[in-house]
Amino acid sequence: MVASAPTPGPTADPTVLGRLGGVLMGLTTGVAKAAAIGYVGICAVVFVFQRKLQYFPTTEHPPAPSTLPPAYGDIEEFTVRTEDGVTIRGYHLPVPTMNQAHCKHPKIHLLQLHGNAGSRYHRVPWAHYVRTRLGCSVTLLDYRGYGGSEGKVNEAGMILDGKAGIQWAATRADETGSKLVLHLESIGSAAGVCAAAALRKDNESAADGNIGVAGIVAEGGLSSCVEIAEKVFSFLPVRVLMKDKWDGVCSAAASLDPAMPFMSMHGTRDEIVPFWCGKKLFESSSSTRKVFKEFKRGGHNNLADQAGYIEALDEFYTAVESL
Repeated sequence: MVASAPTPGPTADPTVLGRLGGVLMGLTTGVAKAAAIGYVGICAVVFVFQRKLQYFPTTEHPPAPSTLPPAYGDIEEFTVRTEDGVTIRGYHLPVPTMNQAHCKHPKIHLLQLHGNAGSRYHRVPWAHYVRTRLGCSVTLLDYRGYGGSEGKVNEAGMILDGKAGIQWAATRADETGSKLVLHLESIGSAAGVCAAAALRKDNESAADGNIGVAGIVAEGGLSSCVEIAEKVFSFLPVRVLMKDKWDGVCSAAASLDPAMPFMSMHGTRDEIVPFWCGKKLFESSSSTRKVFKEFKRGGHNNLADQAGYIEALDEFYTAVESL
């Protein structure tokens, strides 16, 4: 008996397999192309609208000082023109007229350069609080594009604004026999430090290079914007895309007068400018009279509410006055 040969099973059609492989490869290539196009699109949107993601100005002119509560009735409004011809605006709060005998620091004049959101109007309560508690005068400045100031905000422009503000406040401080202290909030630390360094460079031919600034306080200060952005947007080529990197802040801090007192104030819970970033700015300062004030429960916008805030400013102003 002859065994019959087994019946062969079904065989795959090589033509079908080829078509299936082509479909799968086409799908993979299509997904890759779509992902690439989407990524490029995201980069393009970030590049075009980046300053709207970086700065949040209140552009409207604040209410006239005469319309503010009586406690703010002595606010003076002023304008100053920058090197590139932009008119920027500010408020000046003079030394309190009441209880002058109890004013601790009537010869300290603060110039505040604020953070990237709002306008000078939103800093009036802070200015009133500090001058009432410590008896100093306070100047609030709005950058271009903020609070009715002309122009559009950008890094180079903010540095020019800072220079103009320092020169205005230094002149006013000189007229009253006061010492000018810069109080730099958040990105204002970048603008103020870079502006002070630029003024010192401009005046380097002078005998002492004096720019009229007696001390600097950096509150929630930063070492650069690009470093923060790289961590937040790690999936993007931030260093290539970013226009306003603010990557010269540390070198600017290192170029300032070593004899000028410098204080950093930073919260360990800062959710906007990480603690390490403020520490890096502090460490880059060339000052031989620098101090770091750490607030264990402090965030980015609540340092003035923390225990020891006013006391730290009081001590710093005293140190400035002693020089």
